[in-house]
Amino acid sequence: MRRTLTAFLAAAALGAAGAAVAHAFSGRGATLSLPQLHGQVTWKPGARHVAVPRGRTAVLAFVAPGCRDCTAELRFTLRQLPPDLRPTVITRMVHGRSLLLLVDKLGDVRTGYTFPFAPAFVEGDLRTLAR
Repeated sequence: MRRTLTAFLAAAALGAAGAAVAHAFSGRGATLSLPQLHGQVTWKPGARHVAVPRGRTAVLAFVAPGCRDCTAELRFTLRQLPPDLRPTVITRMVHGRSLLLLVDKLGDVRTGYTFPFAPAFVEGDLRTLAR
């Protein structure tokens, strides 16, 4: 039992030393980064362009008839932002599922959400796009 424990501890020490050496020579650590935007779908800048007022972020809200909760949820989320960060809101009625698209200052659609969405994620994404 003592030999097994000694062998296990030696293997663990060698493994830790090997990992430290590999990390030092790799030039970068193995880190996980969070996504910049948190929508259910995201696009790179320039992938989807829409005609909205340039220089401001925008929200394109496609709302199904009778979805009062959708507009209430959007109003609640936008009230969490300081007035200077609040986007231009363009609302269109659609048949089908309600959808929210966030547009950056250059007019590029960057991320999208279906209703109901997590208000904190939409708020955070609008703050990111406003920078």
